[in-house]
Amino acid sequence: MRAADLERIIENKYSLLLFFLISLALISIVSVSNALVHFVIDGVFSMIVFVIMLKILKAHRFLFGLYVTLGFLALLFHFLSVFVFHSKPIGIAAMFVYIFIIGILIAFMIRRIFSERLVTGDTIKGGISVYILMGTWWQLIYYLLWLLNPQSFIFTSAGFRQTDFLYYSITTMTSLGLGDILPRSYPAKVFSMFQAVVGQLYVAVFVARLIGLHVAVHSSKK
Repeated sequence: MRAADLERIIENKYSLLLFFLISLALISIVSVSNALVHFVIDGVFSMIVFVIMLKILKAHRFLFGLYVTLGFLALLFHFLSVFVFHSKPIGIAAMFVYIFIIGILIAFMIRRIFSERLVTGDTIKGGISVYILMGTWWQLIYYLLWLLNPQSFIFTSAGFRQTDFLYYSITTMTSLGLGDILPRSYPAKVFSMFQAVVGQLYVAVFVARLIGLHVAVHSSKK
């Protein structure tokens, strides 16, 4: 690969992040019938997304190593809890680590995107990427609630999978709410309500920010 091509990829950092997020979703659809293959592919692509986020945020070498280590350990514990020991406490511990580190990274990603001074296609892709990452983060919240209390949700269809919580998360955040998965416990209801509000506010504020930057740039040129 030429130096110019590598530099172009680095400049389009949000585009690269969005590409891997979409690739992760598409590959997950193909591999969902095989739990082990699905977990491995999902884990590999998730770690790639994790590293890209750290690179975008220009994390210090120590923090970079710490976060990658925590992400790998959480992934390992998750694997052991599902495929080896079938241990719910290990799975709960893994979810807490996932939620903590990914939540911090998303917060810094939002801060970075909203601090951009120029509206570009890459900036817009960054906003879309954060929206998808927020949906994934809430998926982990719901899965944790289900681990803590299996009666937290009602599933109207048979054959529940962990990935169903991503579907529930996105439909809740977009206020689509098809009703085939319903929150039953009070914490599940509160988190679902909070996600719906946050999802709508994020889109509104992000669009307003883009319009404001666009107007400001064109005003400065006159």
